[in-house]
Amino acid sequence: MATLALSRKEIILARAEQHFADHGFQGASLSAIARDCEVGNPGLLHHFPSKEVLYRAVLEKQAEDLTARICKRVEAAPDLPARLQAFVALQVEWMHARPTGFKLVTRELLDNAERIQHAQTRPLEGFLQASLALVAAAQKAGLVRDDLSAVVVLTLIFGTLNYAKMARPTFAKTFAEPALKSDAAWMKAMARDVLRVISPP
Repeated sequence: MATLALSRKEIILARAEQHFADHGFQGASLSAIARDCEVGNPGLLHHFPSKEVLYRAVLEKQAEDLTARICKRVEAAPDLPARLQAFVALQVEWMHARPTGFKLVTRELLDNAERIQHAQTRPLEGFLQASLALVAAAQKAGLVRDDLSAVVVLTLIFGTLNYAKMARPTFAKTFAEPALKSDAAWMKAMARDVLRVISPP
């Protein structure tokens, strides 16, 4: 089956995702994005009238992708233990499937301390709320330690997996841990171990 050609708007979003992931919101340039898309500034501004609007659209696209993955993988799991395991595995799968998206979201979380205070919309909020609800349900069912708040447990999951992904190349040159030689093996081990960390004592 022939692949449908991307629309101009989709091309802009795809190129903008790469620019924002590489340079952050402040460092990305609308002119550079327009040149990369071969549309010129007027063509880009026709679809996205400002850098803020374009950046929000890129983040919304990531949020939609993450939410769709939760609906497909996590909510389809047969029971709560399987949903929790699928949720952790999903984070690792998303990092591998969408490396630019992972880089973009990580940079956004690191760089947005000032912007988030004044943001009228928060594209990642729906995904984060759904994630927190799953952790809270797992706590009530006795599957996750309840000596920590659900937010802290969620932070442990995201923080552990994100840092493990980013640090592996450096760790692989520093430590003689066999799993570090392979990104897939390392992240599979981290997903398994983070489930152990959040399990009841």
